Amino acid sequence: MHPIARRAASATGALALVAGLGLAACSQENDGKAADEAPAGATNGSTEPGEPTEAALAGAAWLEGELQGGLLHNREFGTDDHSTTVDLAYALRAVDPESPALTTITEALAEGAEAYTSPGKDVWSGSTGKLLSFAVDQGADPRDFGGLDLVAQLEERTADEGPATGRISDKSEFGDYANGFGQAWAVRGLTLAGSDEADAARGFLLQQQCDGGFFRLYFPEADAEEQACADAKPEPADTTALTYVLLHDLAEDDEELAAALAEGIDYILSQQAEDGSFSGGDGQLVPNANSTGMAGWALLLAGEDEAAAKAAAWVRAHQLGECEGKVGADAGAIAFDDLTLAAAGKRGLTAKTEYQWRLATAQSVPALLALDEDAPEAPCPAAS
Repeated sequence: MHPIARRAASATGALALVAGLGLAACSQENDGKAADEAPAGATNGSTEPGEPTEAALAGAAWLEGELQGGLLHNREFGTDDHSTTVDLAYALRAVDPESPALTTITEALAEGAEAYTSPGKDVWSGSTGKLLSFAVDQGADPRDFGGLDLVAQLEERTADEGPATGRISDKSEFGDYANGFGQAWAVRGLTLAGSDEADAARGFLLQQQCDGGFFRLYFPEADAEEQACADAKPEPADTTALTYVLLHDLAEDDEELAAALAEGIDYILSQQAEDGSFSGGDGQLVPNANSTGMAGWALLLAGEDEAAAKAAAWVRAHQLGECEGKVGADAGAIAFDDLTLAAAGKRGLTAKTEYQWRLATAQSVPALLALDEDAPEAPCPAAS
């Protein structure tokens, strides 16, 4: 796969996504200004996370330190990482909504809007939905964000007729990589921007909820007569968790969406291991911080405090403490899994591995808002 297509395909995934993660409180937008300034970690329902934990603040501080001019830069490929920068921004909104880095990030993402969402002749629908959501949640004008009308750009990539009405798709010579992650971002962005396409996008997303209560990641072929999911093999909780985090605040006056999300939470609960962890999808069937962090965040927002605390404890056990040696400058960073944590003690964070650390940290830091006060200290991996 061409490198550009590979990056687009992973731009909205929860393990290589993008994630994923978006995640802010509800805001309504008709004139480019957000109406609700609450942080992403807060809800308008029964769960109101309190003061951020020291662990969450440590992760947020490490993420801020990784920024260069408002963006994350991938040293391995020599490119700016807009997608994970958005995830980082939502993590900050949840943990430290007053962070001055958010202003710098917004300016940098606006400047790189075209490079991220529509480079050359390509248009990446998931990236467009993600950036649209971010723009609205930050109170920017989504119809003129870095010179782009993100609303019109996403509406153009949203099907208007047939069984796939409401489905987003990419425009690219490399293929169509649109999936459930991007669809959830699109629903949030189009809804908050007041788009006429929002209801159709939401309707298509709800069709992707399978009998077990989970939202599937991959769609059927665009020209298939049947687009809805029925009997499907259970999937990891990643897509369902991201969908909940992105849309829970939009469900307050939407009984159908609220019921679907409640079923999703039941499915997430059924997938949690005894140690609090979750295993990821897309071939990454190991307990990991991206999956556990996103699921833990969803559980916290849903008021499932005990399950959220268990997930937070697993994430904490993979967060670097105040260590010496190769990881001495990386306190607060969160490892993807056990092997990643162990390897860092010997080699530190390298040009090839720092992307994984950044994404894992961005997508799991909000879960640490549920960490118990008596949780153990963050570990320091052995140097040899």
